[in-house]
Parts: sequence; structure tokens; C-alpha cells
Amino acid sequence: MSIISGKKEHRQNNNPLQIKILCVTGIITKRDLEELSWSILWMVAGGFALGVALQESGLAQHLITSIPFGTWSPLVVVIASGVLCYLMANFISHTATAALFIPILAIAGSSMGVKLAELGGIGTLLIGVAISSSVAMILPISTPPNALADATGFIKQKDMVTTGLIMGTTGLILGYIVLMTFGQVVLL
Repeated sequence: MSIISGKKEHRQNNNPLQIKILCVTGIITKRDLEELSWSILWMVAGGFALGVALQESGLAQHLITSIPFGTWSPLVVVIASGVLCYLMANFISHTATAALFIPILAIAGSSMGVKLAELGGIGTLLIGVAISSSVAMILPISTPPNALADATGFIKQKDMVTTGLIMGTTGLILGYIVLMTFGQVVLL
């Protein structure tokens, strides 16, 4: 069910033509498939599945209706949604987190009306989610490049956490400073 339209979506069963072409032409060989790190693929897929489960189970919709976003300060909504998105994107994939948050916050932002306009409108809220989910990189599951780096065995998870916290926090702070500084000017 789509959160934005409230209508049941019909998903097509996509025929993976691109994969067939790559296999038939020899670009991807049996050896390439044997060398894939299937545990990493399953871990990343699990992050996507968790994001879809939150949306499909109705939990995301329940959160929208139970939290009175319209009564909150726009600054609190923008920053709190960014911090929550950042935290979640460290434990499920960036894409799944953004796919979960963007429809929810689009509705929440539109329910706030003109209050959010002083910060640049719904665009500021949604760009904040994009920034927040992009800078989360504490665990291997948060992004496929992290998972691949972790799979080499040369990186300890504690080093990934330390580096991820420093870069993620710095990126989140700088991203929101730029967003708040230019959001009103550019997005209005």
C-alpha cells in the first residue's frame, strides 16, 4: 500500500532481461557468480526487507497518525527526523531507510502547512532525510560498500564504528548547517 496515495500498488514481476544479456554475452560468467560474497548480498537484502516490512506491516502508517507533527516546532521536526533517520540508516540500508522515511515525512510535512515554509518547506525536510541516510556508515549493513570492505577481513568492525561515528556525525552537522543556511533561500 502506498503511504502517499493510500491505494494498493500493483507491482510488476520484472523480467531480469539485463541479467540474461550479461550472462548470454559472457560479461558475467559462472566463475563470477561463484566469487560473489553471498553473505554480504543477503545482509544487504535483509536491510531492504526490514524497511519494506515496516512500511507493509502498517507500522509506518501508524506512526504517521499517532504523532502530532503539526503541533511541533518545524525545527524540531527537521532535526529530529534527520537524527532518527541517521540512527536507522546505520542498522538497515540507506536506500531502505530513505524509502521508508520520505513518504512518511512528505505527509507529515504537508500536515504542518506554512509552519514548515519558514525553513524552506517540505523540500528541506526531505533533503534532510537524504543527507541523514547518506552519512550513516557505522555498520557493514548500512551500505553495500561498507559490507564489501568488511568482507575482506582487513577492517575490524570497531574501526568501522569509530570512523563511521566521526564521519557520520561530522557529515550530519555540516549537512544540516548548509541545509538550514540555504534551505530558505534555495528551496522557496
